[in-house]
Amino acid sequence: MKKKSGFGLMEVMVAAVVLAFLIVGLNILQKGNRESVLRVRARDAANIVAQHILDSLSSVGLNSLVEHTVNGDKIVFPEPGEDGKFTYYFDGKPQLDKSPGSGYMKSKVEYTVQVKLLDEAPDDVRSAIDSTDFTRANRVSSQVIEDREKNTFAKGLEATISWGFKSSTQSITMAKVVR
Repeated sequence: MKKKSGFGLMEVMVAAVVLAFLIVGLNILQKGNRESVLRVRARDAANIVAQHILDSLSSVGLNSLVEHTVNGDKIVFPEPGEDGKFTYYFDGKPQLDKSPGSGYMKSKVEYTVQVKLLDEAPDDVRSAIDSTDFTRANRVSSQVIEDREKNTFAKGLEATISWGFKSSTQSITMAKVVR
């Protein structure tokens, strides 16, 4: 018998099918990696938005915070009539070619922000008692501390940042004490 050299048609077709499965698998893996990166970037940006809002509210001072009651919660932000939406833009792929069609990724995420004032218990650490001999002498009983004797020096704020990702809503919550 003569020895054959080269590949047969069946061998080439099997190799093409195996290669096609590998390429499809790599594409699915790449898509999953891209979605994971977008999810992590959106979460990082939500942390930035929450920190920005809480720092802004902290900078105006404790006495400047205006409370609004919405659905039983004490809301500090957004004020009535505002939507509390922030849009964050992502640029980037680590490449120099940013021309259209080059694969450069530019996306935006819209965040919804709501800042609540945390409830304070009567014996909360955040309230200092301005007790003097005069206020102690005028108490109804020695145990009852009246509201006029309390001096609030800090309040807790809780920011909830929500955004859409695919067909679900993602959210984070961050708290800060404002003095």
